[in-house]
Order: sequence, then structure tokens, then C-alpha cells
Amino acid sequence: MGRTLARPPTPIHATPLDTTTAMQGFVRRIAVPALLLACVGIEWSRGGDSLPTWMANLSIKTGMGADRALRILIALELCGAVLAFLSARLSRPTAWIAGVGFAFSALAELSAIINAPGKTAVAAGVWVAPLAWLALGAGILAVMSRPTPTPAPWRFSAWRLMGGIVVFAVAFGIAGRLDLSARTNAQIGDNGVETVVLNPSEWVGMTLPQTGLSRQLPALTPLTMEGTKWIVFYSPTCGRCHEVFRAYFAGPQNGEVIAVRVPHAPGEEVLKSDQPEDVACEGCERLTLPEGKRWIVTPPTIIKVEGGKITCVTSTDYDRCRKGSEAIP
Repeated sequence: MGRTLARPPTPIHATPLDTTTAMQGFVRRIAVPALLLACVGIEWSRGGDSLPTWMANLSIKTGMGADRALRILIALELCGAVLAFLSARLSRPTAWIAGVGFAFSALAELSAIINAPGKTAVAAGVWVAPLAWLALGAGILAVMSRPTPTPAPWRFSAWRLMGGIVVFAVAFGIAGRLDLSARTNAQIGDNGVETVVLNPSEWVGMTLPQTGLSRQLPALTPLTMEGTKWIVFYSPTCGRCHEVFRAYFAGPQNGEVIAVRVPHAPGEEVLKSDQPEDVACEGCERLTLPEGKRWIVTPPTIIKVEGGKITCVTSTDYDRCRKGSEAIP
């Protein structure tokens, strides 16, 4: 008997629909969760400064506050990342919401930049972030808008509902416990100089990183972690600053006092002064706020830090934070 030759297997070619389905699956289950987690990481590291300008303005108008708005945003991003990764069904609406959210936030941020007060040209770096988010949002929406097979109908399950509730509870719990720094109150003036407003009176009960001051002066955090320390904002041309140092910080300070000089803004006219070039503070740690900015803070301001936490702030009643008798150990 003659042998029958077997037919070679017919090659299977991927159809455009299969390719689209695979691409959407990658975006929904991998790319979007990773992107949302990256956002959480950025917001955790940068604190209030990572909140988009339009969202910060909205939080102020509604009375919510930038800190609470940021924590809610982080919680929602954590929920979206976990649900999209674990549930194929929920990953589709999550991807759509993420795409629309990125695109809308980018457009709102670009609008805020364009309509910002001042006539000075905005630095190129300011445009990078919103344009990048706009491109990401548009890319997600472009992929998700391609036709794919109709997914299986949704089936309600008590276990799925309980799992979703657990995810939301854990996400909001984590967001509520994160140590987030405060938002820096800064804007660019007509002359192109950045104006930064410091509000030390609002810092009582906070750590240095939470105030946002550690981003401007990173050395402050390790200097104030142990024991009782005093931070003093001063200006060398401020006569009252010299008086306060002589009255409250005379004698050797053994590193317990951190004198922070507030520099003058670029182009600011400085009147001649008969004061010494710098304040007298023996054994003080000396730091200077970054040059090239206009700093809005009342000198002299005394900040008392105990065990890394701010316990007293004053720019008038100095005896409240440091008795005159404490000046000389």
C-alpha cells in the first residue's frame, strides 16, 4: 500500500483584530497600571508641588485644600492601578478614565500656564510635563478607541464587590498615612523672577519635609532630627534681626541654632545700612535660601523644632519660643 503524505499545517496569521486586542490588553493590564503607580511615586516624592495648578486652585475654591486633594488623587490612582491589573473587565473602563483624565488635566494645566499673570515668556521646562501627559492621554485613548471583540457580559459577584471595597479601603488608608510635603506658594512675576511665599505660622505640628522647606534647604532635615533646635530667618540689613540675635542667641550655641539668611531678590534695591555684614551667632549653623528668587517671609522669624517636629513659630513675641535667659547656656 502506498503511503499518504500528510498535509503541512496551514500557517495561522494574526489578523489586525487580534493585534489590536493584544495591544489593548497590554495597555489596559500593564501600561496603565504602571503609569498610575509612577504618578503615585512622583506625587509622594514631590508632595503638594506635584498637584496640577488647576486642581490646586479648585481645591482652594472648594475649601478642600491641596493636601486633601492630593491624597484623594493618590488613593484613586492606587485603586485604578490595582483594579486594572487584577480585573480584565475593570481594566477597560479604568484605561478610558485614565486616558481622559491625563488629557483633560494636561489641557487644563496648559490653559493655566497660558492665562497666568505676567508678561514674561514662560520657561520651556514648564511646558514639558503637561505636553507629555497630553501625549500619554491621547495615546491611551487612540489605542482604546480601536474596535475589538465584544467582551463577555458582566456577572455580579459578592466576592468581587467585597474585593473592590477592600481595595478602596486600603488605597485610601495608604494615601491618608503618606508623609507629604506642603505645596510651595510660588509664582513667576512680570520680571521673570520667581516669588516664593513662606508661611511659617502654618507649620506648627509639621516636620521640615512636610513644610516643603527641606526642598529648598535639604540640610535642614538632618540638622533638626534630634534634640531642640531653633531656626531663625534673618536678613543682614535688618536692624531688628541683629537685636534679636544679641538678645536671644548670645554666647556659644553649640550647633543648636540654625541661622538662615534670606537673600535679596535679583534687581532689588538695597539701602545702605550701618549694621554689621552678618549677625553675631557663635557656634550657629549658617544656611542661605537659594539665590535668584524673591522670598516672602518676615525676618526675624524664630522656629523651634523639637525631635524633628515644629512646636513654636513667632515673628513678634520671641519670648514665647525662646526665653531671653536661654541665650547663654
